[in-house]
Amino acid sequence: MRALRARKAAGLLPVDGQDPRDPDELLLPAVDETIEALGLGDDAAAAVQLARQYARVIDEASDPAWAMRWLGPLLLASLESLRATPMSRPAAKPAPSGPNWLQQQRAARVASDASRRR
Repeated sequence: MRALRARKAAGLLPVDGQDPRDPDELLLPAVDETIEALGLGDDAAAAVQLARQYARVIDEASDPAWAMRWLGPLLLASLESLRATPMSRPAAKPAPSGPNWLQQQRAARVASDASRRR
């Protein structure tokens, strides 16, 4: 009996009829790690708590597929508002070194008009 309790405590056997979840499938640790890496200030505390709560509810849901379907987009939106996704961060673009195409076309037009007037 002691071995059975130890296996249940270690998460090796189902508890209350639920199979143990693989730790790699949990969202809350990933959300926490991402938020820590961002180093957000106190002004983002409410959005951080909202993202953590969405992740916690999805992780603890009895039907993870349902929770992911309905709460996943809300979690993603809260992470995007924190700029915690690659698509929400501005891409590092090099500063243009010269005139763009439109400026080149305008300069060519001005040069063409000037040469015709001579």
